[in-house]
Amino acid sequence: MRQNHRPNTEKTTPSWSIDPNEPGLVLFVPPMEPLACQLVAAVFRSIGFDARVMEENAHTLSIGLQHTGGGECVPCPSTTGALIHAMQESGCPPEKAVFFMPSSCGPCRLGQYARLDRLIFERLGWSAIRILSPASENSYYGLSTSVRSRIWHALLIADILRKMSMRIRPYERNAGETDRVIDRWMTRFEQAFADTTRPPLSRLLAAAVEDVAVIPVSPTAKPLVAVVGEIYVRSDPFINNGLCRRIEELGGEAALAPISEWVFYTNHLRSMELAGEPGSLAGGMKRLRLYLERRLLLERWEHHYYRIAAAVLHDRHEPSMAEVMVEGARHVPREFAGEAILTLGRAALFVKRDGARAVVNASPMFCMPGTITTSIFPKLEQELNVPILCNFYDGSGDGNQSLVPVMHYLCQSSSTASVRR
Repeated sequence: MRQNHRPNTEKTTPSWSIDPNEPGLVLFVPPMEPLACQLVAAVFRSIGFDARVMEENAHTLSIGLQHTGGGECVPCPSTTGALIHAMQESGCPPEKAVFFMPSSCGPCRLGQYARLDRLIFERLGWSAIRILSPASENSYYGLSTSVRSRIWHALLIADILRKMSMRIRPYERNAGETDRVIDRWMTRFEQAFADTTRPPLSRLLAAAVEDVAVIPVSPTAKPLVAVVGEIYVRSDPFINNGLCRRIEELGGEAALAPISEWVFYTNHLRSMELAGEPGSLAGGMKRLRLYLERRLLLERWEHHYYRIAAAVLHDRHEPSMAEVMVEGARHVPREFAGEAILTLGRAALFVKRDGARAVVNASPMFCMPGTITTSIFPKLEQELNVPILCNFYDGSGDGNQSLVPVMHYLCQSSSTASVRR
């Protein structure tokens, strides 16, 4: 089943038509992931935007639910409510507000968020709000090359800082020390990404790795639990009820699929589409551009930063997109665009390659890719011989209660194995 990939052109504002130096312009960034959104906002500040990460809590979610229909996946009301709250609290005139809302292709409703938001803003009398909505179907080429490159560096460094914190925090001897070290370095990286002089990021990361590597830890082994699923929900501690922290509280170590995974996937997806088009000079140039982007920007800097972080993350490197796709394609067609193939492929590799003892598939309620993967995971659970939990989140209740018996079993079996050794 092949999805129809159409450019997102319906009343959203292409980024190149927005002058970041326009006086009084404010760019509002959704709070999808605590570290990445801060660094992405800093990148936008470096080119002149007054970029702010929006506040997200139960109150902002309730605002979003009042303005949506109730059937949308929860990132939609959450981001919409966050912006409405930010507009009300900041007093920003609608004509000076820019909402950063990337879109996606395939069956996922993320591709419709910007359109729905436009209708909501018009109903509120805020039709002048501009929506900066680069699309995944062309690998976000609406943004300038320089900005896309800087955002890529920001996402990679955010992924690495997050991974280091999750690698060390479950074992730290002094409670809270890992968070304090990461917070201190986040402040420095925010300043670096907002700085127009482009400070040396590699040197900063090397110093951060040194600081994290010397945090006193206990050698006690803990079961590794992988977290996959819809990118917004799995990454957002507010919506997923602090899923990764909950795994740690229950005695495990969490491993979260990174945000960079989606960027690699959009490059791969676009390459697949171009490979199926009739040969032409223009098509060949597009394919060459994507190849060079993957090798010289995406892969080059990923490998570079992970080498720097090897003292902490030597056993937490990411597999290639080709490996993820091979595993995922055992269950769904490669042509079926969306996160289902990534969720299935990365879950399998977390177990086979990284030694995960369990997997949590985190999705928003009513999520189509989440429903597809939930129907397939029982078969994969038998193949991998590990428990796989499929949790759906809608911003209410405690969706992580299902972890309790599984984590109890994993921790008990781990301690028994340690005694036997």
